Amino acid sequence: MRIEERVRNRVEPFLEENGCRLWDVIFEKEGAMHYLKILFDDADGSLDLEKCEKLTPPLNKLLDEEEFIKKGQVDIVEIGSPGLSRRLRHAEHFEFCNGKTVKVMKRTDSGKTEVITGILNGFDSENKSVTVDGEEISLKKCIRINLEEHPK
Repeated sequence: MRIEERVRNRVEPFLEENGCRLWDVIFEKEGAMHYLKILFDDADGSLDLEKCEKLTPPLNKLLDEEEFIKKGQVDIVEIGSPGLSRRLRHAEHFEFCNGKTVKVMKRTDSGKTEVITGILNGFDSENKSVTVDGEEISLKKCIRINLEEHPK
């Protein structure tokens, strides 16, 4: 089982018990370091600093039990909110953000980078595409998709 799956299985029940939702688990290499990022928020999509600080020590304890750092698989662990401009990577992200403003950075057929900002109208899991302002965009062409709608 991949590290991301193991972490998700380990921390998601704890977060749900505390009224939170796991947004994403990202395991990536940046330079020579391997980062493990655990991003979560309250069930309504907000998270205050106080709650994040309160939940970080028990989350660290859960991760210590997996011994990722001791085994040399992970160098740095980051725990926090996905932020206002959260990255959309999974089906549940697109479903949660449906009807909201997103920013899509994609490759055109000529290989150039294009940025589209508009309303996310849907996600097609079968065709692996999103629809933004009525335009269907293949996820294969997407470099990055972020939420752009900010609370008022």
